Amino acid sequence: MNYHTLWVWQESMALATAVLRHVSDSKHYFFRDQIGRSALSIPSNIAEAMVRDTMADRRRILFYAIGSSAELETQLAIGKDLNWLTHPDIKQWQNTNTRIQISLHRLTNSLSQT
Repeated sequence: MNYHTLWVWQESMALATAVLRHVSDSKHYFFRDQIGRSALSIPSNIAEAMVRDTMADRRRILFYAIGSSAELETQLAIGKDLNWLTHPDIKQWQNTNTRIQISLHRLTNSLSQT
C-alpha cells in the first residue's frame, strides 16, 4: 500500500513539521528532544507499517504510531501548561493529533478484518 496517499500519514507529517518548527529553538533541550521524537515517530511508524509484508507486522507497528501519538498528546499538554509551548495553533495541533489517533485505530481495525 502506498502510505503517501493515506490521510493519516499526510496529517501526521504536517503535524510533525509544525511541532518541530515551533520547538526547534526551545531552551528546554530534553523537552524539545522528546516532543520531537514523538512527533517524528508517528508518520515514520505509519510508513514503516505500510511497507511490511504481513498484516500482523503492519498492525504491530501501527500500534507504535498510536503510542507515539499518545506521547505527543501528553507532551503538548505539559508544554502548554508550563508555557513552553505558546504557539497559537496548539489547540489545533491537539485536535489534529486526536483525529490521527482515531484514524490509526480505524486503520488498525480494518487490517485485522482482511
